[in-house]
Amino acid sequence: MKARPGYAGKIARVDLSTGDISTVPTEEYAGDFVGGRGIATRIYWREVPPEVRPLDPENRLMFMTGPCAGFPGLAGSRWQVCGKSPALSPQSFAYSNLGGSWGAGLKAAGFDGLVLQGRAESPVYLVARDGRIEIRDAASLWGKGAAVVRELLRGELGDQLKVVATGPAGDNRAVQASLLAENDASGSGGLGAVMGSKGLKAIAVGGEAKASAAHPERLAQLLDQVSRLLEDTPLLSGREGRENFPLQPDHCAACTDPCIRGSYVAHDGVKGKFICQSSSFYVNLARAYYGQANEVPFYATRLCDNYGLHTKAVSAIIEWLSRCQSAGLLTERSTGLPLGQVGSLEFIETLCRTIALREGFGETLALGLRTAAEEVGHGALDLLADDVTRGGDALSYGPKMYITTGILYAVELRQPIQQLHEVSRVAQAWARWARGVPGAHLSTEVFRGIAQRFWGSELAADFSTYEGKALAAKMVQDRQLAKESSILCDFSWPITYVEHSADHVGDPSLESQMVSAITGRDLSEAEHYRNGERVLNLQRAVLVREGHRGRKSDTLPEACYTVPLETERLNPDCLMPGKDGQTISRKGAVIDRDGFQAMLSEFYALRGWDPDTGLQRQDTLQGLGLEDVAQDLEARGLLAATPP
Repeated sequence: MKARPGYAGKIARVDLSTGDISTVPTEEYAGDFVGGRGIATRIYWREVPPEVRPLDPENRLMFMTGPCAGFPGLAGSRWQVCGKSPALSPQSFAYSNLGGSWGAGLKAAGFDGLVLQGRAESPVYLVARDGRIEIRDAASLWGKGAAVVRELLRGELGDQLKVVATGPAGDNRAVQASLLAENDASGSGGLGAVMGSKGLKAIAVGGEAKASAAHPERLAQLLDQVSRLLEDTPLLSGREGRENFPLQPDHCAACTDPCIRGSYVAHDGVKGKFICQSSSFYVNLARAYYGQANEVPFYATRLCDNYGLHTKAVSAIIEWLSRCQSAGLLTERSTGLPLGQVGSLEFIETLCRTIALREGFGETLALGLRTAAEEVGHGALDLLADDVTRGGDALSYGPKMYITTGILYAVELRQPIQQLHEVSRVAQAWARWARGVPGAHLSTEVFRGIAQRFWGSELAADFSTYEGKALAAKMVQDRQLAKESSILCDFSWPITYVEHSADHVGDPSLESQMVSAITGRDLSEAEHYRNGERVLNLQRAVLVREGHRGRKSDTLPEACYTVPLETERLNPDCLMPGKDGQTISRKGAVIDRDGFQAMLSEFYALRGWDPDTGLQRQDTLQGLGLEDVAQDLEARGLLAATPP
């Protein structure tokens, strides 16, 4: 079968227990689920029953690209890793979104995705090149750092191949284990532990296959249009507080957008990615310990990457350890950790090593922070950060500030960062205008125009009320799930704000036009969002089958209702537009319980779910072409009754 334009045409399946390798046509999934998160979720639904545990051989670990991967100029070199994760509570389906060049390399190797199952008897790595896959011995690589393995394999196989690897944390199945790929693209969600549980150390990909578009001239016109829209449009730097670390550009494969992605080169020549949360988690601690800015935060990030540990998880562990030490529950002697040296290079190196190698108290920490707190006892559980998700992530861009994000957090088990960014980035850019920052032009009028066009009503830009937020949340989710299936970069899409236009409001139809030009499917903007809605509902069904119970599970941390908002990163005065565009401050705000529940009911109704229970209805799933999903949930008693 000839591959649909935009696709390599096949998905590889590797059974690591038997060594069997096969392929299936991508077309079997692409029609309704596009790529990325969509295809991975569909395979997961069919093949991973709820009783399978994350580290069981029967779990699937899936690496998926989308139709936009491999095309220059559209910020499409993203890829997803999906599977059941040990890091979530309860343990369930998880996903991770990565950039760099590995995803484009997988498509160049002739594959749209890899589906891995089983467990190798001894450590192995995979080589996918020019339509063929080999399983090779990795005994000499086991236990080595992820960045080290990446360089060793590139030296052996050639620089044209791209490598994703686990570090010692993944090898030893620490629940905080992450993946590290080319350009230091890192993947969280505990999926490094799943990779380690399969005896898989790394995957190298590359080849000569080229992506082709159904309508290359139309695609070129769209890329030219996007380039003109983005010309001189200011982007948030994402580097506030880290001015001492000048970056060299390090863009993802075939990307030409002026994004913040870059690498830092230390005084000793060590080079690595240093942006966003992973670059900031140790900055204040190191400055407090040394009394001045230095390169320790950079080396802390490198240590986490090489050991294969998620920096957000490490940050939460440090905060909890400090609280336990202050309460007298943990000491340097009982943990073997230099707790009096938090902020030092010695501390972060010791912490990473003990968790990744499961040495001493690191064995306890490697089970996950909540489990560790339960084991310590004596009130240690009460000392966990009180403003985190069920996946252990801090509530960045939380609902006390942004309101809309409350729904996004409540219905996801992990932090849905792409969804959060769609709301928060516009608000942050507006706050710069409200404070009179030179060069800031996203005014209240523009903000309300964006809200109308992207989120359904101008009420979505009034943060003095809960009105309009349910519709905004639905539209954000549909757009973002479609984006994560296509799969396009979060730094660049959607283009909500344009500097050089009459109203400065972006065009949300560009993504559907892009996918149409590439695949040849004539997708309208509404049909594009419908694809996202289908994936969102399938993901919801997966979670329900694994123990999620609608409204009973769609909750926020108690601190959202009881602890007033003190400040917000990049917007310390918590400025937001309010009624009639007036500037208000959300400082001191908490979530109103009744207001949130009413907003949630409205959201359920807009989704076609039962407004009382939050469970899906048969007619809604059938209308999305998910008849088999509806039948399965009905047989399990997990569907809401369809109203007469």
